[in-house]
Amino acid sequence: MRPARPLCPRPAGRPAARAGFAAGLAAGALAFAVFIAPAAAARPGGPAPAARVLFAQDLVVNLQGEDVGTMTFRDTAEPDGGKRLERVTDLTVHRGATTTRLVTKTTVQLDAKGAPRGYHFEKTDPGGTLVVDAALVDGGRRLALTSRQNGAVVKNSVALPPGATLAVASEHAVRSAPKEGTTTQPTVLEELGAVVDLTTTVTKRGDGRFAVAVTFSGMTTEEEMDAQGRTLVARTPAIGLVAYPWGKAPPDVEQLLRQNKKADLLAVSTWKVAPVRLPAKRVVYRVTTPDAATFAVPEDARQKVLQRTATAVDIEVREGPTTMTTLAGDKRTRALSATPYEAVDDARIKRAAKEAVQGAVDDADKVARLSSFVFRHVAKKGLDRGYAPAVETLQSRAGDCTEHSVLLSALLRSVGLPTRIVDGVIVDHDRAGYHEWVEVDLGRGFVPVDPTFNAWPAGPERLKLAEGSTLPDEQLGLSLAAARLLKSGVAVQVLSAE
Repeated sequence: MRPARPLCPRPAGRPAARAGFAAGLAAGALAFAVFIAPAAAARPGGPAPAARVLFAQDLVVNLQGEDVGTMTFRDTAEPDGGKRLERVTDLTVHRGATTTRLVTKTTVQLDAKGAPRGYHFEKTDPGGTLVVDAALVDGGRRLALTSRQNGAVVKNSVALPPGATLAVASEHAVRSAPKEGTTTQPTVLEELGAVVDLTTTVTKRGDGRFAVAVTFSGMTTEEEMDAQGRTLVARTPAIGLVAYPWGKAPPDVEQLLRQNKKADLLAVSTWKVAPVRLPAKRVVYRVTTPDAATFAVPEDARQKVLQRTATAVDIEVREGPTTMTTLAGDKRTRALSATPYEAVDDARIKRAAKEAVQGAVDDADKVARLSSFVFRHVAKKGLDRGYAPAVETLQSRAGDCTEHSVLLSALLRSVGLPTRIVDGVIVDHDRAGYHEWVEVDLGRGFVPVDPTFNAWPAGPERLKLAEGSTLPDEQLGLSLAAARLLKSGVAVQVLSAE
């Protein structure tokens, strides 16, 4: 048996949606799942002196009974008639014995007609600061993104559907002029660049207040808002997330605060299970969850759903590749491309990959050598990182399963081997916990490789819940897989292993 090591809860710093208040708390729900929150702040220098403040509010963020940080909102009118929408989130979250602080900052610019021009995003954690600048181009038909960290620069673009807006801009519109009814609009989630359908329902109450419900990707935030657009309380029940003004904790939150509870993301994403003896050829899992009827599970040549009930899903995972098809065309191009987190063309990544695969006899040997390199190179194996880009991990030599996986994916892509990132559950001894690994295509289908454990090929003690990449429009699915497992009432079991 391999030595036990800390399992990854949903790693800190996975990008998530953020839309301000109700939308932002929905974003925040995902944010905590991935440990990145709704955020924003001005670029260095702050607003121009002539800017007029239109709206400002500070909120306390409470996760599962513990106050873990703050959200700050500031909207200003610019001298040219446009608007500047600023959001800042400052969070400190526990993962077992590790405490990590994460600050995210976003500024959205609107023109004089209220149309979004673009945004500036910053995420700072122990691994450094990731900066993303985005602009709407081609008449608003595309979003052009430039990402920077540790000297690496990556450019990406995302196609936008007609009528698309930015999440913070959508929240600002609702708060500025709430109108009773329901709207659904394609919305860009800042930093990610992913486009989702954001459904907002506004109901005016008899006391002059408004009830606002914002839903995206199956996650809903319910907010009470006064006539001036200020949040009175906002809740994302799925993961126990509440936001409220300073000094005005709701009674239920006040009661929890008196208990001095600590929100531990590691504890809620780790389960005691029957041990799996390795190497295993077949493992059957049961995921118990209140939304079992709609709980999405990828199915392929490696894993399949055996049965569903109202409360559980049974999944079989076997050893072997996930697919037996040839990757070609645009799919292959995307699986080799640079992303905000994988600077595939950076000289440091290329040099490390070239040195690691020197002497390899074939592509499978290259995978083995690169996995071994990452396993040994990331010497400080801990949970204090955010979702760090590959270059940062190459330099810091620190991280958990996400840092291992993102670095390996970048190295593999740099030597011409297509990859995708996988999020799910791993069984290690008698525990199951949230985990991330990589799948690599060698011309005959994707095969799992896990650099955190230096497992090549990786065995069926891994249950896949989402597959994608760190491309701007694919990361959301990985984040949502994390959010689903943080919901109350979710548990993972091992039914059998052989």
